[in-house]
Amino acid sequence: MEMVVVWSLCAVLCLAVPTQLEAAQVLGLFQAGGRSQWGLAETFLRALERRGHHVTAVTTFPSSRADGNWTEILIPNPLVGDFNTFEMLVTDFVGTLKLFSDAAVIMCHTFLGDENVQNLYRSGRKFDVVILEPFPAECLLAFAHKFGAPVVALSTFAGTDWIADMVGNPTPYSYVPNVFLELTTRMNFLERVQNTLAGIIPSIVRQLYYLPKLDEIVRMYLNDTELPKLSEIEKQVSLLLINYHFTHGCPRPLVPNMVEVGGLHIKTPKALPEDIQSFLDGAESGAVYFSMGTNVKSSDWPEEKRAASLRVFSRLEQRVLWKWEADSLPGQPPNVKIGKWLPQSDILAHENVRAFITHGGLLSTQEATARGVPLVGIPVFLDQKLNVALAARQGFAVRLDVHNITEASIQWALTEVLTVPRYRERAQHLSRIFSDRPTHPLDEAVHWTEYVIRHQGAPHLRSAALRLSWYQYLLLDVVAALLLLFLVVAFVIRAIIRRLCRVTPHPNRFGSREKFTKKD
Repeated sequence: MEMVVVWSLCAVLCLAVPTQLEAAQVLGLFQAGGRSQWGLAETFLRALERRGHHVTAVTTFPSSRADGNWTEILIPNPLVGDFNTFEMLVTDFVGTLKLFSDAAVIMCHTFLGDENVQNLYRSGRKFDVVILEPFPAECLLAFAHKFGAPVVALSTFAGTDWIADMVGNPTPYSYVPNVFLELTTRMNFLERVQNTLAGIIPSIVRQLYYLPKLDEIVRMYLNDTELPKLSEIEKQVSLLLINYHFTHGCPRPLVPNMVEVGGLHIKTPKALPEDIQSFLDGAESGAVYFSMGTNVKSSDWPEEKRAASLRVFSRLEQRVLWKWEADSLPGQPPNVKIGKWLPQSDILAHENVRAFITHGGLLSTQEATARGVPLVGIPVFLDQKLNVALAARQGFAVRLDVHNITEASIQWALTEVLTVPRYRERAQHLSRIFSDRPTHPLDEAVHWTEYVIRHQGAPHLRSAALRLSWYQYLLLDVVAALLLLFLVVAFVIRAIIRRLCRVTPHPNRFGSREKFTKKD
């Protein structure tokens, strides 16, 4: 009898637990020129590997380790070179889009022209899912069509409206700001006009010029006559993972297969290297962390801006930990420590860190939000301006213009963040919101990816908007029909009124006026 009960309980438990997904063949395609983007992608792919899946990663950066479940195909990084980011500043919207377009062309040529990549395309291998970054190299979508596998797109930033279009997700221009504009969710009339034009015009150019140009590159290297246009393939994206979270200040509507996983790269703080731990532990008045990220090098900081920064730092009671990519820092004060590479997320978790001087990159902003550290934002390009603008509006950051880095402006910004309590209070308040989730974003990304694999692309998640033409989606045909109906009704009413006016008896026809005259 006892055995019957035991087996019955086992049967119930087996039915209650979802069937474990068998090991899947995962293809990861990441052509990113920046290491931070690859760091996010590798974190995600490694999580799938730990679940027992076999991962083939095509990347421009060597991974931290390799084993039986990890196969790596290294390709050249087309964006690596000896250049100064501050000499390449792009501040206008059109220039930003051109920068992305040029980068996409370069990356597609480099990626598709690689012999190992071409061999992979013609290998006849079977993959259960293809994971890729959707922008700015949509040419990678050709591999998903070739292998007949579902596509999981991982956007390493908040994404654009045309990336959201891949899964039919709405982007209301009235309150969702363009990621390349320095706007917020509260826009006046002129800002809404600017935001609308910044969404519509690039989308048109993308369809008429950008994607056809990438189609030509794909045909040049892959020579596949059965390959549809990229504009058609991108509509087959099964899942779009966005590295964003509403805590950053821009809540927006989401279709079921567009999932926010902002902060998936953030882990439990690890022990710091001994020298950094000692430096921060000894900061009795607190410490300031200074890093311009991986793509923007602090060592490229112009001489006058560097000198101004050092004069301010030398007067601080706080210690300054500066990510500096050169071997030495001329004029380095005793309270400043430099390092070519620093464990940023773990440093921000130290209780003595009181402020973070940053370029405003999304990954850095997320790490500061998770750790509750206020910001001095110095945005350089791309989405950094929006990230800092939203952080400033939320009350845990002050913004400095990269062209106005002076001794006075740096002194003001640091004094504001270090001495006004509300900046740290707001940062810690948002940290609690950012961390209050039912599951870790990395686990959520893995769950939905496996969901897509289990359900053969999960077509039931796709929005019906993908089947509509642009004029149907915008209801222009309905508006036109209603307008036509209104005009017809107005014409009929006008015709009836005119006819009634013609048949109405005129007073003269009954001689009323003549009779009145005779009586006179």
